[in-house]
Amino acid sequence: MIIIHAYLVVDPKHREEFLTLSKSIVEGSQAEEGNITYRLFEESDQPNSFVIVERWKDQAAVDFHNQTAHFLNFVGQVPALVLEPVNAEVYEVVDN
Repeated sequence: MIIIHAYLVVDPKHREEFLTLSKSIVEGSQAEEGNITYRLFEESDQPNSFVIVERWKDQAAVDFHNQTAHFLNFVGQVPALVLEPVNAEVYEVVDN
């Protein structure tokens, strides 16, 4: 399983645009066959600081996701809405 945490600090003046854009990527990603979880959270004590928490079946599912229209649309538009570059952390679950 692959887990991704994508951290985004949104410009307050673009908050509503970001939330609208996020809805399409969350819904589209949740519908993908290899997706386990795809959720958007906002930091409770830091308005406009968000994290997208993703869980994917395997790397093939992530690769497929990265080529979808909803993903490409999101990554194409989000740089104009954030105050700093998106920070994505990728983890692979290791079974003992």
